Amino acid sequence: MTVENTDEIIVSAATALTETMQTIDKSGAGLVAVVDDDGRFRGIATDGDIRRGILDGIDIDAPVREVINEDPLVLRTSDGAEALSDQLSAEDVQRRTSVHEVLMIPVLDENDRIVELEYVNREGRVLTNRTAADPTRNVQTVLVIGGAGYIGSVLSRRLLEAGYEVRVLDSLLYGRHGIEALLDHDRFTLIEGDMRTIDTVVEGIRGADAVVHLGALVGDPASSIDSQKTLEMNYHAVTLAASICKYHQVNRFIFASTCSVYGRDENDDLLTEASALNPVSLYAKTKIESEQALLEMADANFSPTILRMATIYGLSPRMRFDLVVNILTAKAHETGDVPVFGGNQFRPNVHVADAAGAFIDCLEAPINDVSSEVFNVGSTEQNYRIAEVGEMIAECFPEASIEWHPENEDERSYRVDFSKIESTLDYDVERTIPDGCREIKEALEESRFSDYTDPRYSNYKTLESDRHPFPST
Repeated sequence: MTVENTDEIIVSAATALTETMQTIDKSGAGLVAVVDDDGRFRGIATDGDIRRGILDGIDIDAPVREVINEDPLVLRTSDGAEALSDQLSAEDVQRRTSVHEVLMIPVLDENDRIVELEYVNREGRVLTNRTAADPTRNVQTVLVIGGAGYIGSVLSRRLLEAGYEVRVLDSLLYGRHGIEALLDHDRFTLIEGDMRTIDTVVEGIRGADAVVHLGALVGDPASSIDSQKTLEMNYHAVTLAASICKYHQVNRFIFASTCSVYGRDENDDLLTEASALNPVSLYAKTKIESEQALLEMADANFSPTILRMATIYGLSPRMRFDLVVNILTAKAHETGDVPVFGGNQFRPNVHVADAAGAFIDCLEAPINDVSSEVFNVGSTEQNYRIAEVGEMIAECFPEASIEWHPENEDERSYRVDFSKIESTLDYDVERTIPDGCREIKEALEESRFSDYTDPRYSNYKTLESDRHPFPST
């Protein structure tokens, strides 16, 4: 974003790092101009400078003068038109900016006071129209905890496509095939490690501007195998990462929760973020506990966002066939049967690519719009009874038939309202269940998955398999 008033980004050299980060977050500029007691320009401090200083041992209450760049690029009011090109080559501009960034340059008068800011795009052109500078963003590097998983492997690709630097912290419990193709990308870094370990998380956040926390034992069956490990992974690891981020001033923290927190709603009402929670599984209970802990940690320097995901479907580089749309599609393809248990229970649904898009929308939103907010992620139109899902799958396979099983193996049933994220972030989904069914059908027809029943495609089967025991701290 652009800065309408230079005072928005000016701080005294004696200002504490924590207060300085508040100024950076409020302006959205990603930096502050530091001045002395007489208002004379001393240098620039970016949010990255502050985080690196803290990681190197500087106290969070230390004055910003300890981390400033005292020799940044500046212009003078007396400079001619050629001054910028004299100081900055085309290569320098490319190096200092990303695909979506413009360079912000202070302009000083003869008394070294800031009078205005200039904006330069990647082509080295000064933007006289402030609106043209709006693509600037102060989040450049994102740490994705659990980034090799079902959602994470899709999100990592979307972030790279959008020009971000991506760091993934993952124990690779489910394998590395989800991110194998990204390992040689020059803006991708894999940190293989346990998110329950302090040193590993500190290494992960080095250089990061924001954290997306996807890491968890996901799903009711997988979470039921070992309750202690589930608590460690789904609650303690989340609060550990959040505490480390808060101390090191990594202020954007986006947490993947679940609409399963609504559990069972007897009235089939549309449930909003303010509706009562009714968890019926350990998985949902740990998500609620993490949500509450994160929101309690929020302050002017730590801005958590909670995304409650609908039931996800669709193709992913780390494929799962333990999700309702995916497994029904696989069964229809392999056996010609679509087994439906119960059928009257409601589920909200969202494609994995649209789910990934919600995290990016949060990263790119003004921090005040998402700080301490909870958003349901999905589409109100994709609230379906399980029977309706089965019928849509059967339509994709004309020769398949539905097997009706009146017994209901899952007591969850809830319909969810998604208007908040639509109105606040202009979020919209692009894919439907038939779209997801068709893409999975095509992948199966092309033999891209050797055996959909292989444990690698199921969280529960992977975790109970002797080939992949729980990681130990």
